[in-house]
Amino acid sequence: MKSAITLFLSLFLLSNLLAQKGIREGCAPTAPIVVDGNPDEWGTEWMLDPDGKFLFNVCNDADNLFIRIKISDDLTQRKIALFGLYVKLDVNGKKKGKLGLKYPVGKDANELKQEQPPFPQDAAGRALAKKQLLTEVEVLELLGLAKENIVSSRLGLMNGIEVLMVANDEGQYVYEAKIPFKAFRIDKTKVPVLGVTLETGKMNPPKTPAAAPTAGRQGGFSPNNYGQYSPMMMQEYMWASVRLK
Repeated sequence: MKSAITLFLSLFLLSNLLAQKGIREGCAPTAPIVVDGNPDEWGTEWMLDPDGKFLFNVCNDADNLFIRIKISDDLTQRKIALFGLYVKLDVNGKKKGKLGLKYPVGKDANELKQEQPPFPQDAAGRALAKKQLLTEVEVLELLGLAKENIVSSRLGLMNGIEVLMVANDEGQYVYEAKIPFKAFRIDKTKVPVLGVTLETGKMNPPKTPAAAPTAGRQGGFSPNNYGQYSPMMMQEYMWASVRLK
C-alpha cells in the first residue's frame, strides 16, 4: 500500500513539475515604473521569446501589471507600425486571451495604400526612417470589455491605463504599459499565473485582384502585389505564461 501511495505522489509531483515547466517568472518593480519609453528603471534582465522577435518583461505590484517590449527586427517593426500590436491577457495562463490592448492600432486605409519604401542602409537614416514610420500613435483600443472594442486617445482616461511606444536612436521600437488590474476587472489574488500574448497585425489582401506588380519591386507588401506571397500577410506571435508576484 505504501509503495502505491509513494508511486502516486511521485507521479503527481512529476506532472506538477511538467505543468510548471513553461511558466516564466514575473518580476516586482524595484523602483517606480514610469511609462515614458525609457525602460531603464525596470531593474531586471530582458526575456527573449523563442523566435527571437521580441524582448519583453512582465512585472506587477498589488494593483498594476507592467509590460515592456523591445523590437529590433525590421519586418516585425513594419507590421506593428502599419497594422498594429495586440497585447492579450488570459487569467487562466492560457493563449489567445480575450482581454487586452491594441496599441498602436496601425495606419488607416489611405496610408496603407501608399507604397512603403525600404529602410535606408546607413544606421542614422535607418533609425530616422523607423521613427517616421511610427508616427501618430495616439489611439488605442481596449479589448474584451464590451461587444465592440473601445477606442480612445492614448492620452484620454482609459481606466488608468498608460501605454507608449517609441522608436529610439538605435532604431529599436520600445513599448511600455501600466495596466491596473481593475481596468479589466481582474482579481489579482485569484490569478497566480497570467497568459500574455503579443500579436502583430497583418496585411489582408484585397478581395479583388489589383494591377500586376511593377517589375523588379521587392518586399511584396503593397496592395498591388495581390496574388503573390508576402511576409506582411503573416502575423508575428509570442505567448508566455507568467507567474505573478
